[in-house]
Amino acid sequence: MMPFTPHFPQLRAQCAPLGTPLRRAQSATTSLGGLAALFGGYFPGLLVPARTGAGSRQRDLPRVTVFWAFLGQVFLRGASCRWALARVQADAVGRGRRPPGDATGAYCQARSALPLAWLQALFAALSGWFERRTTGQWHGRTVRLVDATGFSMPDTARNRRVWPYAAGQKPGCGFPTGKLVGLFCLHTGRMLAFAQGAWKAHDLSLARLLLRHLRAGEVLVADRAYCGWLFLVQLRDQKIDFVIRLHQARLVRPGRARSWREDWKKPQRPRGQPRRSWRKQPEALAVRLVRFRVEVRGFRTREVIVVTSLLDEKAFPDSAIAELYGLRWQIELHYRQIKTNLALDVLRGLSPQMIERELWMHALAYNLVRALLLETARAHAVPLERLSFKGALDALQAWAERAFGSRRHRRHARSALLSRLANDQVPWRPGRHEPRARKRRTKDYQLLSRPRHRMRVSASRRLR
Repeated sequence: MMPFTPHFPQLRAQCAPLGTPLRRAQSATTSLGGLAALFGGYFPGLLVPARTGAGSRQRDLPRVTVFWAFLGQVFLRGASCRWALARVQADAVGRGRRPPGDATGAYCQARSALPLAWLQALFAALSGWFERRTTGQWHGRTVRLVDATGFSMPDTARNRRVWPYAAGQKPGCGFPTGKLVGLFCLHTGRMLAFAQGAWKAHDLSLARLLLRHLRAGEVLVADRAYCGWLFLVQLRDQKIDFVIRLHQARLVRPGRARSWREDWKKPQRPRGQPRRSWRKQPEALAVRLVRFRVEVRGFRTREVIVVTSLLDEKAFPDSAIAELYGLRWQIELHYRQIKTNLALDVLRGLSPQMIERELWMHALAYNLVRALLLETARAHAVPLERLSFKGALDALQAWAERAFGSRRHRRHARSALLSRLANDQVPWRPGRHEPRARKRRTKDYQLLSRPRHRMRVSASRRLR
């Protein structure tokens, strides 16, 4: 940006005050080099200092710099706050500025001060980027996947008040456990939304919080935990079709046809359901049941029955319904990528406020990698499902440490990265059968059966 206005010299006085905020915005957007160069374009107009309130003052650790450092921690499993602070210090020295101090307390406080509304705005902006580029469909319909998973966190009193111990854990010997229900897109793999609660919360109660993120005409695929009569009626009222495995409590007589229709009558009013709203529910729900056999080696289930609201057998044959339910396994792979590769399985926040920010940062990090893979698939005409999520994370570790000065340099580096990801494809192995087994044995340590301050090593294990 030129420091003067050669064509309009009379406007110099009016334009001079705009230079400072523009330089601040440009400096914030290009902080921590590689990550900002790769992902900054997904958040137009949002990666700037706040105008008022939290994040508006000039500090050694502005919120945009803390965001990129926090994101780098999520991308690298086991990265500590000391590691993130070292990156911030190196970035400041590289720009000729005074680096922040060596104590990690200021950085940890800056992480906990990141506004949740701002993180949610970044998540919504990334979702808008996906929606403009999502073209995959199944029989002309958009398919969504829903399922639940668990996560744990440090054993602190504040965390236990929100997320209590799981069943069977002794006080001082366990970890607070939470449950997360995520809504994913089948065609791009991105996370649309999530709801979290204590481990005792039922999957259906959390899934109802995600219904507002579904649109009429979409198809929801889920396992048997979501085959509740009231939940299916709510989907039907929103004109959302479903393909859900039949719940084990609903018995089906053997020897029936491969596909048939049933009218499920309204059951007794559930406990906690208001009487007035329950009277408004229909007396019956028309569904179609599809039975198919699984012939793949290694699968525990040999026969599956799914219930669906797609009643037209010509437009949606039984084979198409069976194939669609088979694609539900993709959400298990998505959770493995989030929990194993991005370390969502064990969070490290010491307070509920920090845990909530960690959840949003993990969702952002996962969708950013998914956006990079989608861009690779579109640029190089390769199947999206063949691209390696772990390979993309490994490549990001190399690119994140580079500072790209010019716009041309950034474009060239991004093109090279996309080409690298396009060549790193997962082998096509249909029907692969590899039972889970561990070769390396774990250390024979005794279990923590009492709180740490009361635990004593048994006499047979003491060092002599």
